[in-house]
Amino acid sequence: MKGSVKRYCTCVDPSTGRQLGAKCPSLSDSKHGEWNYRERLTTSTGVREMRRRGFATRTAANKFRDDVHALVRLAAGDPGAETRIVDLIFDRTKRGGQLPDAEDVKRRLGLRGPLDRSMTLGEWLEQWIDGKRKLRDSTNDSYAGHIRVYLKPMLGHIPLDRLAEQHIYDMFDRIEEWNTEIELAKQEGRKPACDGDQRRRSMTVGIATQHRIFATLRNALNAARKSRRVDVNVCEFVELEPETRLPARVWTPEQVGHFLEFTEHDRLHLLWRLVLLRGLRRGEAIGLRREDRVAEGKVLLIRSTILQVAGRVVTGVPKTRAGEREVTLDAESSRLFALHLEAQDEDRRALGDAYSDLDLVFAWEDGTPLRPDYVTRRFKMLSVAASLPEITLHMGRHTAATLGLEAGLDVKVVSDQLGHANTNITRNLYQHVRRAVHDAAAEAVVALLPPRVPRPSE
Repeated sequence: MKGSVKRYCTCVDPSTGRQLGAKCPSLSDSKHGEWNYRERLTTSTGVREMRRRGFATRTAANKFRDDVHALVRLAAGDPGAETRIVDLIFDRTKRGGQLPDAEDVKRRLGLRGPLDRSMTLGEWLEQWIDGKRKLRDSTNDSYAGHIRVYLKPMLGHIPLDRLAEQHIYDMFDRIEEWNTEIELAKQEGRKPACDGDQRRRSMTVGIATQHRIFATLRNALNAARKSRRVDVNVCEFVELEPETRLPARVWTPEQVGHFLEFTEHDRLHLLWRLVLLRGLRRGEAIGLRREDRVAEGKVLLIRSTILQVAGRVVTGVPKTRAGEREVTLDAESSRLFALHLEAQDEDRRALGDAYSDLDLVFAWEDGTPLRPDYVTRRFKMLSVAASLPEITLHMGRHTAATLGLEAGLDVKVVSDQLGHANTNITRNLYQHVRRAVHDAAAEAVVALLPPRVPRPSE
């Protein structure tokens, strides 16, 4: 294998109309023309000439030729492997494409698998589970269920050798989003809307089950590594939260105040305030319209609305009658609301016709809706940045209820504020009022007793 590397140009002979190519007299100028590589190679369909043009220097063209030769040498004299490699080189480099990675080709040659594409994770999972013949039926059913319901629908399309730890984190983030939506749906008396959920019944996926799903994936990737289909098992770089979760937490009044001060200049500061102080759900806040602000800006109307963009449901707010309610704002929230809308009006004027006017209170700078998962992640990130105990955005709503109860509000008032169908839901959900409140209650009871009269001997 030699290959030809020559300078070439596309100048045309005016008398014949043909390109001069290597005969162009201007090629004496080192800056004129370009370098090309030509070589006859054996493919699975016969000998073909490879022509690759457009190299700026001889060095670049020579390197391309040398890299082609290095790939072909991976066949180690096996004619069948050699033609497969040459077929791959022709396919990858057409229309300016790049040569395949040598290590990738070497690994696939050893596996006797296809060189033109990688096996997907879904294909490997099916192959792996089909080969597990010595498992107990219960274990096999567990593996198969995890693959069918979670792993293939969410990760199955990813090439096996391109799977990264972030893909796995994204899968469990989506499962947590399902859990949040399912809990909200239970409270609101509706069916949950879990995008991509393959199950017949929507049930929360506990942390123990998440660990079992992860174990199935880890075992499958261990087998892939042993058979040299992957170099590493990316599960080694993924950490799930412990199976034993801490009890659900709420923030103290001091912590709420610190968070609101810390996020004073955040674009979603008002949204955090509405969740933590007035108990709005995530969907209610994201779907809030400017027209829902009434009574001179002192009241918000939480109404049944489905927000769709390009045919996709972005967010939906309560469908139950209890969920449709009025939420009264404190004076500071009302003032911040007006300032927030003024800033939004400035965005609208700056963008003009490019602004998507959906009448949303909370949106991106161009007026387009916020993604619910972005709002959840942003809240978590700010909580960590503020050095506060990590709570979910939905626990921010629990915090609002707890603050109301600690402030001495009647449970009926708190129930109405949160949009619960009855006060039993409120009582059952918020029996975790902070220890400090229980301590104070104990002291208040003792304070009702008459002062103790000291004995003469004391």
